[in-house]
This record gives sequence, structure tokens and C-alpha cells, in this order.
Amino acid sequence: MRSLLLTPLVLVLAALDLETSRAQDGADIMPNEPRIVVARWLELHRTGQREAASALTTGSLDHRANVLLPTTRDTGVRVARSLGNERVAAVVTGSLEDSRDGERVLLFWLVRQVHGWRINKSNSFEKQVVDERLRGFWEAGDARWHVGRDQVIGNWEAGPCYPPGTRGVACGRALQLVGDGTYKQLHWGPGGPDLDGVMQGEWRIVDGAIVLSREDQTLECVVTWLDDGQLEIASSDGSAQVTYDRSPEPEPGDIGSSNPLVNGKL
Repeated sequence: MRSLLLTPLVLVLAALDLETSRAQDGADIMPNEPRIVVARWLELHRTGQREAASALTTGSLDHRANVLLPTTRDTGVRVARSLGNERVAAVVTGSLEDSRDGERVLLFWLVRQVHGWRINKSNSFEKQVVDERLRGFWEAGDARWHVGRDQVIGNWEAGPCYPPGTRGVACGRALQLVGDGTYKQLHWGPGGPDLDGVMQGEWRIVDGAIVLSREDQTLECVVTWLDDGQLEIASSDGSAQVTYDRSPEPEPGDIGSSNPLVNGKL
């Protein structure tokens, strides 16, 4: 009778031990971060830990990255960007190689399961093809970008652009996002940047949006596109959208960037 009473306790302890083992081999990590799952898979794969890497997949034969990447050396492939909804996520790596048919990257598709996100499909494609698929995924309407601070910190500039009502007058804008959580933003017209009209405050990332706060004003900028050198943001109501390009850093001997936030004029 006593052994029968202990049986449920033994089963519970055994289940807890199994869950602990799965967590230790990498099967249950950051269920809300698909990009971290892929980063972990890449690390396990390149160090030859095949069983632990396999635990992060659905077992699908459409997962091709395991045969495209060597397991004996580090190729330098790392996660670059990702987006998704509550069910499906896409994760893209940096460049695999520069070939005649264009730059190629790895595209991973993940699905959410009981124990978190799992890699279901992966393969290599030209970056242009991946960009088209990511835009299509975003335009489906329920996906958001998984934005990391390190991806957007730096100097950005937009323009020339022609807002409604300007009758062809070129204008532009610059945005500086600093690692300490502060930002600066300015606009300019035909006469150049309005150096007296610099806006500054604090910034943070909330659920795929860059939130700019200053004094008693808060502006939520939804990220609609994210790449190494390009950032597209839109107002939360969709009434305005801006495409920023990352400002090049001045080379030694150069007179400086055209962006006043880069060349030290502000």
C-alpha cells in the first residue's frame, strides 16, 4: 500500500528530471525569441553537438542548414534579423558567400510548439529572394520585427524627400540613436539642417517599435523594415512613414559625413 502511495510522487519527480534534462541540452530556451533558438542551433551545430542541435528542430527533412554548414569549423555565420507572429517566425543569417548569382543567406522558418519555438525549415537563398519573402510575410498583416538595440544604435538619415505641400522642395531628416538610451533628431530643407530645431530625449524598444520620448511627448515608431543599412519606420496609425539609410562613418582624411549628427556639428 505504501509503495502505491509513493508511485505518483515518483512519477512527478521523474517528469521534473526529464524537463531539467531537456533544458540542459538546449531544448527549452527563450521560447519567445526565435532568433535566440537559431543562434543556439548554429552554435551547437558548429561545435558538433548534433543531438542537442536536433532537439531545437521539428525533425523536418526541409531543414537543410545542417548539411549546408560544416560542423568542424566556424564559418562566421550569425543571426542578422528576424520577424514573426505568435505562430510562425522567420530568421535570417548574415552572408554565406559572394557568388556570381548574388549574396546568399540562410533563411530559417520556425513554428511555435508546446516547448517553445522549433526550427521547421531552412535553406540558402539569394538575399534579394529572402527580402521579397520577408516583405510578403510582413505585409500579411500580423507579423512584427524582432528588433534588437544593437541593430538600430547609430546614425541614420533620410532624404531627399518631398512631403505633401512642399511643391517639390527637397527636405531630409537625421536620427541618432545612442547606446545610453538617448536620441537626437533634426530636419532640414533647401537651406540645410535646422540646427536650432534639434529634438532630443530618450528612446527604447517596445514590441517591435522604437518609442521616442521627450518632455511630455511620446512617439511610437513601428519598424516596418530592417536590414543592415536600412530602417523603415511608420507612425502607429500608419499615417506617416520614413525610410532611413545608415550614415557612413567618415574615413580618415574625409571632411566628414553629410549628416550633422555624425560629423560633430551638433
